[in-house]
Amino acid sequence: MDAETRVATLLGDPKKAVVALALPIILSLIVAEVNTLADRAWCSGMGVEALAAVALIRPIYSVYMGLGSGLGVGAAAVISRYLGAERPKDASAAAIQALLIGFIFALILTPILYFTQSPLLNMIGSGDINDDALAYMSCYTLSLVIIVANGVIGGILNGQGGTGLSTIMMVILAISNMILDPIFIYGLGMGLAGASVATVIATVISLSVGLWFMIGKRTYLNFSKESLRLDRAQMRAIYKAGIPQMLEYVIIYAMDMILNKIIIDCAGAEGFTIFSVPDAVVFIMIVPSMAVGAALVTVASSAYGQMDIQRMKEAFRFSVIFGIGVVLSLVIIAELIPSVIMMPFTYSEEMIPLRSQMADTLRILALYAPLFSMTPLCSGFLQAMKYPTFAVIIAIVRNFILIGLYLIAAQISLTAICWYLDLGHVIGAVMIITVTYFTFRYVRARMEDGTATL
Repeated sequence: MDAETRVATLLGDPKKAVVALALPIILSLIVAEVNTLADRAWCSGMGVEALAAVALIRPIYSVYMGLGSGLGVGAAAVISRYLGAERPKDASAAAIQALLIGFIFALILTPILYFTQSPLLNMIGSGDINDDALAYMSCYTLSLVIIVANGVIGGILNGQGGTGLSTIMMVILAISNMILDPIFIYGLGMGLAGASVATVIATVISLSVGLWFMIGKRTYLNFSKESLRLDRAQMRAIYKAGIPQMLEYVIIYAMDMILNKIIIDCAGAEGFTIFSVPDAVVFIMIVPSMAVGAALVTVASSAYGQMDIQRMKEAFRFSVIFGIGVVLSLVIIAELIPSVIMMPFTYSEEMIPLRSQMADTLRILALYAPLFSMTPLCSGFLQAMKYPTFAVIIAIVRNFILIGLYLIAAQISLTAICWYLDLGHVIGAVMIITVTYFTFRYVRARMEDGTATL
């Protein structure tokens, strides 16, 4: 599919556009999560403590990725909005500003994070696994610019309807990482540090491919040397769309660090492993809704640029049916064969005794997947309606509720924490659905009376 066809699809039938954009994103996110689980599988060969260290650092790495992905989602919304309004030059300028903002932000943040990572690990309860966790984390911290830039370029491609191109980037990253993991972890004897080095090298390869797509004229937007300058108007547009999305991702993943500490205090490193591996599997179940939510940002934003409220409504309604339907199918599978799903993570002699407990945990945690799936769907629609801050506020409230529920459940058992997590996501789903409904009514009224602005 050439660049013009991709944009024509983006601006056409919203149902076809959501499917066309979501399917490559589903593939890329599944590959990314399989890649994450491959990391866990390789590291599980080093024992429970190594696996616990990987699980402890994963939310921090997710925060790093969230900075780039969040800015990329904001960029995608602005770019597709301009394309819907037939303003491609503004879309190109917005893409360049997103890259500049990401580069500057990551460059400033890197030394701050590097010199505070050890105190941070102590604060979130690394304890006996501190050395392993620090070795695993340091390479990610020093490579923040690369991680952020990779996420931003993916968003720029998605904003033009080029989700297939961003998927190629992700698949290349994942395959490269899977190949490099055993080489660096075991072949070169680097242990956990080798796992993070492998991931960073794979990210560099992915980033190079993404830049080649942009420079090599594989995209709809045209970029020139003159574009590499600060544009205050477009920078403000990216700030308004990207910063709230970045904050939402950071809040979600940062809160995970707090929740992880509560679990470690309650059940220790072994209990944390029993919880974190099934939880990672549940996250894969949510991937389809995340992909559909990402596609919805682009499709609904282009409809907003066209000032077509009916097209926005159709895109959202179809996205909910499609996204939740796929997630529910995966939940049924998890409920039927949890022990089989846990086998790749419990192959070592030390891990086999934990398999049944991890399977039971998966059965409980899988129940929250369709509930949490409403978050990326509604958040994507709020972003398209130019109200991403609402999603940030809901994320903050939901996570504080989860912390309270975790603290109560921690006095009982790890199983209680799992059930209370399900309850927390019931509350979160009700909140974000309610806010999205009333925000849509407000935006529809503004479009109908002609007061809505691009």
